[in-house]
Amino acid sequence: MPSGNLDKEIFLNTVKSDYVNGTINALPLLKRNCPELSDAHCQDIVELIIGAMEMPKADKVSLVVTAPPSFSINARTTMNVVQSIINGADRNILITGYSLSSYFSELVDTIILKSQRGVFVKFFANDIDKQPEFEKLLRYKGRFLKIYNYPQKDDKMSALHAKVISVDQRQTLITSANLSYHGQQGNIELGTLIESKHIAKQIEDIFTKLIFSKIFNEV
Repeated sequence: MPSGNLDKEIFLNTVKSDYVNGTINALPLLKRNCPELSDAHCQDIVELIIGAMEMPKADKVSLVVTAPPSFSINARTTMNVVQSIINGADRNILITGYSLSSYFSELVDTIILKSQRGVFVKFFANDIDKQPEFEKLLRYKGRFLKIYNYPQKDDKMSALHAKVISVDQRQTLITSANLSYHGQQGNIELGTLIESKHIAKQIEDIFTKLIFSKIFNEV
């Protein structure tokens, strides 16, 4: 960008203001401070900056690990990530549970409380009749807490094996860890925390299609 007497911060803020408000103050500001530039060149500079502002933010992916306490690794722990994203949910939670243990009872209470405060929760369970730990969630199911079961109708060996927590259609944890003590602390588990609206929407779409295809039954 040409220097001249142009204050770059003021110019960039003017471009942002034009972009938001539909005004055209940046072009004359640039031309006034850099008269050596042609009108076309000024227009190109402004459009280049606007194009950069319109580019989507890059997705962010980080490693999430369950490991023995004696094992040191530069990554977030599964337990902390699960607690953080569920506690931080403001609008919706999509969660799958291949197995759910009493160790997860405190976060079950959090999920119920979130639903009572208007956070829309969809909980996908595997063969729920064999999982007594879902009993409390079932008591509170309703408008904002939907529970779906994978009943294993045709193939008794098939299962909902995906372990996913996606919140507010922006953060998604995909992990090998179950919602159990060993999944959160005792085992060796690996996963990724993905901060991406696109990925979160894809996951939402997949489970929505599975519901409409009656692969899952609402309980």
